[in-house]
Amino acid sequence: MYADPAHIRKHRVNLSLNDAEDRLAEAMAEFNGMQKSVFLRELVLEGLSRFHASDSAQAATELRAANQ
Repeated sequence: MYADPAHIRKHRVNLSLNDAEDRLAEAMAEFNGMQKSVFLRELVLEGLSRFHASDSAQAATELRAANQ
């Protein structure tokens, strides 16, 4: 069914939101024309990517400073 079985999403995560957070997530997903779960998954993955990039940049700066 899938060309690459590694792309099958089979791991679930529970996320608890309060009423205001849920309304915001629903509104943002609707504004972007997405399902709320897809919107939140992409938001999490983007945040992780930014976190990794900033973490890597900081580590590279420290490594350069140590090698001078």
